[in-house]
Formats: sequence, C-alpha cells, structure tokens
Amino acid sequence: MLTVGTVLTNRVRVLLRDIDDGGVQWRDPELLQWFNEACAEIARVRPEACSGTSTFMLKAGSKQSVAAMGASRVLEVVCNMVGDDEGRSVRRVDRSTLDNEDPNWMAGPKTNTVFRYSASLTDPRSFYVYPPSDGTSGLMMVVGTTPPEVTELTEVFPLPTMYAACVANYILYRAFGKFTESEAMQARAQGYYSIFTAQVGDTQASMESDNAVTRDVIGQR
Repeated sequence: MLTVGTVLTNRVRVLLRDIDDGGVQWRDPELLQWFNEACAEIARVRPEACSGTSTFMLKAGSKQSVAAMGASRVLEVVCNMVGDDEGRSVRRVDRSTLDNEDPNWMAGPKTNTVFRYSASLTDPRSFYVYPPSDGTSGLMMVVGTTPPEVTELTEVFPLPTMYAACVANYILYRAFGKFTESEAMQARAQGYYSIFTAQVGDTQASMESDNAVTRDVIGQR
C-alpha cells in the first residue's frame, strides 16, 4: 500500500538530499502542504484522477447541480436509477441541440425518467436534463471530487498510484522554487515543473489512446 510517507521519503527527500527524519532544510509540514497542493492541481487538470460513481437525486426542473455533493464537476451521466437498480441509459447532447429542437423545452412537462443530459459549458458543477425532472428519481453519475487533504505521513496516497511520480515532481518544483535568489535552483524548479506538466499530459494522451472505444476499433482492424 502506497502511503504519503513513502512518496515523501523514498522519492522526494532522496532527490532533495534531506533524508533525516522529519527533514532539516525542508520540514514535513511544508512538504505535506505541497503534497496537498500537488494532488489538488492534478485533480483540477485531470478530474478523472479523483472521481467516483454515485446516485444523484434529481430536483424538480431541468437545471441540476452537484455542488451539494462536494463534487468539482460532472464527468458523465450513466443512467436512470429505479430504486437501487439501473434503468434507462441517458445520452449526452449539446444544449444548443435541445434549444434548436424546442426553445421551450425547459418549461415542458416534468417526468421521472431522463432521456438526455447536457453539461453546462460555463459551470462544470451544473447540468441540464431532458425532459425536466419531477424531482422523484435519481441518476447514476460519475463526478469529479476534491482529494482529501492529508496531515500524516502514515495516510494512504489519495490518488491512483500512477500519479505518485507526478506528485513528487510537483513537490520538488515547489521545494527548489523557494530559493528565489539562486538561478541554478530556479532552473531546477522549472525543470521539475516541466516534467510534472509533461507527465500529466502523457497521462491524458495515454487514456485517450487506450480507452474502451479505441481498443474496440483497433481490435476490429
């Protein structure tokens, strides 16, 4: 099991050459602060790094918000929920398509079954359902969440383990960035930040090239 301490001790402190227990140049509380900052930044750029599937209870009307769930954004609406069972699937559609089909669709009859949903282009925590909901049913949804802040080295790494190197490189960027009067240290800091951004970008490219749809297409060739 990967822990916060494993990342800070075996990866970060080794490269900082500050391996004494608790640190000398960089103390644990400081590294923990940057650790949480790194996880939050990864979740901001790559929301699937900290996501979850749960049942969302609809309110009456077309506009819905996952803010009360503590979610950072809507990633996917999967299907209607009928009690504890999965029901009819829900298709994603651009809101402009619904507007063009019927400018008054938001004022239409309310039902307990959603056919389509549209993500907001300006508010990532909001989405719209068609037909408007009567507020008596729910949806299975995938939402992005905020990583829990860690305070102890013994806590479990809060993201998938493949992001451990990304977190370490972000912390190294912040650690070397403290030395604002040293051009060499600033260069090292920027080097680690470049590695961090490249790793996050490579993660996205890898996910796009290895998702289920892509694998299916390749398998049919």
